[in-house]
Amino acid sequence: MGRKVLRYLGRLLVAAPLAVVLVVAIAFGIDSWMHRDRVGHNVSIAGFAIADANAADVARVLRAEDAAAAALPVVIRTEGLVIETTVTDAGISVDAEAVTEEALAATAGDGVIDGFRRWWESLRGNTEVPLRFELDPAPLKRLVEEHPGRVISHPREPEFSGDGAGFEVVEPRQGHYLDAADVIEALGAAVAAGPPPYTVDVAATPIPTRLTSDDLAGALAAADALASRLTVSVNDRTGIIGPESVRRWIDSAVVDGRLVPVFEPDRVQKSVENLFADYAAPLPEPTFTVDEGELHVDLGIPARRCCAAGVGPILYAAAANGGTQAVELPTVRVEDDGGRARADNWGITELVGSFTTRHACCAARVANIHRIADLVRGQVIEPGETFSVNDFVGRRTRDRGFVAAGVIQSGHFTDQVGGGISQFATTTFNAAFFAGLDIDEYQSHSIYISRYPYGREATLSFPLPDLELTNNTPFAAMLWPTYTGTSITMDVWSTKHFEVEQTRQTSFKIGRCTRVNTYRSRTAPDGTVIDDMYFATYRPGEGLDCAGNPTPDPER
Repeated sequence: MGRKVLRYLGRLLVAAPLAVVLVVAIAFGIDSWMHRDRVGHNVSIAGFAIADANAADVARVLRAEDAAAAALPVVIRTEGLVIETTVTDAGISVDAEAVTEEALAATAGDGVIDGFRRWWESLRGNTEVPLRFELDPAPLKRLVEEHPGRVISHPREPEFSGDGAGFEVVEPRQGHYLDAADVIEALGAAVAAGPPPYTVDVAATPIPTRLTSDDLAGALAAADALASRLTVSVNDRTGIIGPESVRRWIDSAVVDGRLVPVFEPDRVQKSVENLFADYAAPLPEPTFTVDEGELHVDLGIPARRCCAAGVGPILYAAAANGGTQAVELPTVRVEDDGGRARADNWGITELVGSFTTRHACCAARVANIHRIADLVRGQVIEPGETFSVNDFVGRRTRDRGFVAAGVIQSGHFTDQVGGGISQFATTTFNAAFFAGLDIDEYQSHSIYISRYPYGREATLSFPLPDLELTNNTPFAAMLWPTYTGTSITMDVWSTKHFEVEQTRQTSFKIGRCTRVNTYRSRTAPDGTVIDDMYFATYRPGEGLDCAGNPTPDPER
């Protein structure tokens, strides 16, 4: 009996644990089958319990987590640039597939034993499934490549520019930019390491220069060789351009991938035009002639000055050859019309004053009258300009075609080279008088000569007395003397401005001399009247002064 009991108890002690194991095993099997498409016991994601949740339930949790993380900051830093964005804009989101798969497999294992162990542990404690994120590189690539500050610094190619003493040089300097691939790699690693927010540091990628310091050194050596002394020809005149001036023309340029010295065209053009501004040929003077009473205008050859466009390449070629040969620089016309515009502006269009005096034929004095008339013929007095006969003609000498003839000296008639030209002076005086010109300097004969208008005449010697005329009209005035064997005529051509008349003449005694005053009135187009007076003082006779006393004879 006792043994039977002991055997029964022994069997019971063996069977009880086996029964427990069997029950647990059955429970594990039933529970595993029931959670085959659900999350196991005591599983959570980011603090949210998801035990017994199916895939749809997990997806709802993950969508909420994705929305919560969407606005979290993402900061991308590199030297000289910081890009601040958000998780969504950077293309980062919850990796729903991976997290769901991990959640569903949180209590499963590899094989029955590992699976039972993990199931058993899930009954005893919590299993946390980490929240994982993934990076879509396309939005991030677009974000970086479209960022306005992506190029942190542009590469600076070497260059130089000349001045008088040397060259201002810019050394080559590489640039930097943010490479999207580097950002994707760095942020991808951060995303793989954990949840947002993210701050990543990315090294900037260099942008190399196309040209090197060696390229710069070679171009500078070539530029030094260009800065040579140049000899040029402008309007048949020779000029020199020094190396300092040439150096100021030089800039660098990239030609066919090479850094080379070049001449800056506008700088060369302006420099040369300034250097040789006074090498311009004189402006052509339009020439007026009168033929049988008809006025003609002869234009000159258009003047030329330095320089026509395009001197840069010419001087560059000369400098490249070491400046060994003189270079003729192209010129440009100063006036294309040969002076037509100035001739038109002068307004010499009509006869405004004329006077004729007569003389006997064939005397020596006639040769002098003709000679001075030939010298003065065609002389133009511009508006506001003063014309001096003595300044223009100069001393009358035999070498200049003048001969000895009669003059009045100290009240006596005598001979002197150039004598007789007072008739030219008197004729010119009267023509100017009626043309309306100002007569600034004049002197009448000391003895009245009947061939001249009484009280309205002038004499001439060198250096004094002189005859000076000022043109106070808006138009130029041309003097056109002509002569015959017995007369001299002075015509003044211009545009009529004044109405001129001799208004009266008075005379009175100064001792035994007679003073004659001649009055003129000039009426301008606006009605303004200008009155002036000219005088002559005549001695009582040859060799007498105003007191009637004899004067010294210059020939004794």
